Amino acid sequence: MARASGPSEQMATFMEVLELYFQGNDVQVAPGTLDLSASTAFQRRVFGKLLEIEFGEVVTYGELATRAGSPRGARAVGRAVGDNPLPIFIPCHRVVAAQHRLGGFGAGLQWKRSLLIHEGWTVREGKLVKRNSQDREPKVCVYAGSFDPPTMGHMYMIEKGAELFERLIVSVGINPKKAYTFGVEERLELLRKCTEGLDNVEVDSFEGQFLVRYAESKGAGYVLRGIRSEEDYRFEHAMRNVNEDLAPAVTTVFLVPPREICEISSSFIKGLVGVEGWQEVVKPYVPAPVYEKLLGSEIRWTEQSAGAEESSH
Repeated sequence: MARASGPSEQMATFMEVLELYFQGNDVQVAPGTLDLSASTAFQRRVFGKLLEIEFGEVVTYGELATRAGSPRGARAVGRAVGDNPLPIFIPCHRVVAAQHRLGGFGAGLQWKRSLLIHEGWTVREGKLVKRNSQDREPKVCVYAGSFDPPTMGHMYMIEKGAELFERLIVSVGINPKKAYTFGVEERLELLRKCTEGLDNVEVDSFEGQFLVRYAESKGAGYVLRGIRSEEDYRFEHAMRNVNEDLAPAVTTVFLVPPREICEISSSFIKGLVGVEGWQEVVKPYVPAPVYEKLLGSEIRWTEQSAGAEESSH
């Protein structure tokens, strides 16, 4: 059977339109070029008004209903928008809920969020905020982990993250099924002491959320992850792909710590505490506030596991 030599002329036109759109161009599709014969007259009227919404503009369902001549028909308009046969070409992603909340989207909210970010919006706590065209959006990154306790490996990541990004959120990920040596407040306090002097670093915590969902809620476009070994790479590579599916607009950035601290983890450090002479061995691998905390702690090496440290995702 002979293979087609390429896309049809009509499909090639649509592909060209998509390419122009994702290059940041305001692409307008003429209503007559779309076959909407399977849609009702009301749906076609709504779709016609959708085509009038320009790149970077959003309207609420109520506003769209008024434009379509049915000021009390917001719900009917919502159903018509949901039946849109050609998303992007008929830009239903530009219709949002009241108070500029995202609302729904048939292809999934992560895609609606990404399309609107592409068109110049920022999503903060579920609401759309228009970026000032005169101002560059600051680069915000989340670096998350258990930090039980923080190590010099963590500090390398934090200090490099503070150099790379204009705002770095260092967040303690809380897993209720995991037993921690130090409580949440203790770890938060240690991180605050360890990051004193880093003015663009803030300390926070989160629980019951995917890391990238938490990053989105904080207005962050990046998550920072460390790779210490081949095992880390395999795990982080897989998680990066999952995270992209969950939140395409959030980019994962990897850093590899220097050789002298590359193998140091929180669990490894705790596994050394209590052995004769542990103080001199541990001191180079933890920040001063953590070292002071360990000196006064009751943990002992027999109680600790030196296995792989769990990541927060």
